[in-house]
Amino acid sequence: MAANQTQAATTRSGRNCLDHGGLAQIGNRQSAVGNSVKLCDLTQFYSPLSGGVKRYVHEKISYIQNATEDEHVLIVPGAKTECLASERSRIYFIHSPLVARSSRYRALINLRAVEQILERERPDLIESGDPYQMAWKAIASGDALRIPVVGFYHSHFPEAYIRSAAKFLGDTAGEAVMDFARRYVRNLYTQFAATLVPSERLGAVLRSWGVDNVRPVNLGVNTTTFSPAPDDAATTRATLQIPESRRLLLYVGRLAKEKKRSGLIWRRGTQT
Repeated sequence: MAANQTQAATTRSGRNCLDHGGLAQIGNRQSAVGNSVKLCDLTQFYSPLSGGVKRYVHEKISYIQNATEDEHVLIVPGAKTECLASERSRIYFIHSPLVARSSRYRALINLRAVEQILERERPDLIESGDPYQMAWKAIASGDALRIPVVGFYHSHFPEAYIRSAAKFLGDTAGEAVMDFARRYVRNLYTQFAATLVPSERLGAVLRSWGVDNVRPVNLGVNTTTFSPAPDDAATTRATLQIPESRRLLLYVGRLAKEKKRSGLIWRRGTQT
């Protein structure tokens, strides 16, 4: 890694976990915990503010630290190159440009830095969390290091983005673009040891596209936060002073433009 990147990559405790000395100590510590494994997640779908993928990987980190003796490594884009380390987890941020001036997300284009971290950390399993250049780098590094690589299909991007854009091209050109997207998904995800999906429905879509290594994963519900009671609906309406005769719309998600939340609300006559 470049010298200026290494100099910036310090942990909260002051130890540089990107230099050779720090990584040597990490390697020695791994051997001391016996049969534990080291898992690595890498993704561009990571914002310092919020996001479903960020929540997913941090819940995984929390579980690994609190309920196992395993280690976890996370590689994501960031405003600067640094490493935040705790006892058995490390988050590597690699300096990356914003996707757009108004975006919270960054494009990780320094793939050599990703490769160097994987070479030094040598995880037992790599999980790729996005379908772009990071995914191809994960596959290539996994092949070179003989490490199994799985992909998590977090975003159904052909429907979320490509189909929306393709409708402006006309039926023929639009279908050609969608066909290219389906072939891209098939060519990428069939190279993983497994493709994880958050629902059976999405798994069925990928299978119909030719991705035959799909493994549905139930992400579950935090029942401490979400624990509906029999009178929840009535209590909610009473709290918000909404009578039974009016329609109540709940939106659960980020207030982001790409969610197209404005399409959820329309005016019909005198009722909203």
